[in-house]
Order: sequence, then structure tokens, then C-alpha cells
Amino acid sequence: MTLNHASSEDRRRWKRYLLNASIRLVTDTAVIDGRGIRVSEGGISLFAAANLAVGTQIKVEFTAPPSKKLLSVRGAVRYRAVYLYGVEFLAEDVKDQQQIAHLGNLFHTNTSISEGLVCSADRRR
Repeated sequence: MTLNHASSEDRRRWKRYLLNASIRLVTDTAVIDGRGIRVSEGGISLFAAANLAVGTQIKVEFTAPPSKKLLSVRGAVRYRAVYLYGVEFLAEDVKDQQQIAHLGNLFHTNTSISEGLVCSADRRR
């Protein structure tokens, strides 16, 4: 018997890209430096020495290569494992929608995004 399971890449809503960039998390009470690990149009996985509960709303700021434009997007913590977090981007207002659209445009218009943002499929070659 053969089971056909879709790869995790096929089941995801958005393609994930490796990200090796400094990020800043802004909460109601603190500004925390962290490191981006992966990013997509839907969210970001990151490392931060913080104590953020699942459900916490934050602002994530980072510079998106190659444009060097500072992106600032609101998000909600959806996953936590010690200091690793999964944050879903929230596009509840026009500014957030524009920031996420800019990020999506970077992914779709650059077949090889360099300087820190790399397609995860390219990494395996």
C-alpha cells in the first residue's frame, strides 16, 4: 500500500523563505531584539529572548532585502517553543496590508533574492 502525502511545502498557504536578519519586536511594554529565521506573506518564525504568550499581539520590524525598506507589520504569536516563535501577520488596517503586499511583491518579482532572504527550495541545491 502506498500513501501519497503532500510535502509540507505543498500544504502551506504561503511559500516560506529563509531569513537571516535582525528584527525588532515591539510590545505594549518593551522593545526586544531578535533574529528572523523564516518569513512568508503570512508570517515569520523568529528567535527572541522574550517571554511572549501565545495570542500576544506585537509589531515586527525588519529590513527586507534587497530593497532595504523597513517593514513594520503587526502580528500575533501563534506558536512558542522556549525562545522560538511563530508569528502570524495581521493585516487589519491599510498600512499593514501595504507592508505585507510589499513583502509579497519582493517574493514574486525576485527569482533570487539575496543578502539574507533565500528561497528554502534553493537552499537544498
